Amino acid sequence: MVYHEWGEKDVDWAGLDDCCNILHNTCTRWGRFGGQTKEKYGTVRFYAHMGWLCLHSLIYPGYVYNQFPKWLWTLDCKFIGPILRFFFEKIWTKWQIKVYNYAYQKCLKKYPHLRAEILCGADNAELIKGATRKEGNDTHILGWNGEILSTWISS
Repeated sequence: MVYHEWGEKDVDWAGLDDCCNILHNTCTRWGRFGGQTKEKYGTVRFYAHMGWLCLHSLIYPGYVYNQFPKWLWTLDCKFIGPILRFFFEKIWTKWQIKVYNYAYQKCLKKYPHLRAEILCGADNAELIKGATRKEGNDTHILGWNGEILSTWISS
């Protein structure tokens, strides 16, 4: 696992901050989903909120609170959202996964020297192409040459 203390001189802190912005902005703009991004212990963390489809998430992606008038919010929760999810949920989720993968690939191409710092804190690392390898219950986060950077163990 990658771990850095705040203020270390050999860490690209500006690159980590830019990766957080790239992830959030790309996913919000193209995937219409938000999430929390932060740098923690020298790693990029992005807690993505994928899969929810409703009118509010299409118009105001990434905003949790209600920005609609009460009547439209009620209409969206009771009728529009369920209809959208019934007909488009599988397609929508596949699209969001593609955007999530694209955002991470964009960060990895722009900052190849931060691969370990970008991937080790990934919320859904298994969705990032070429970043993981599954062995039994273990999910290995891989470096550029296939070396294991970190391992997630699930029971």
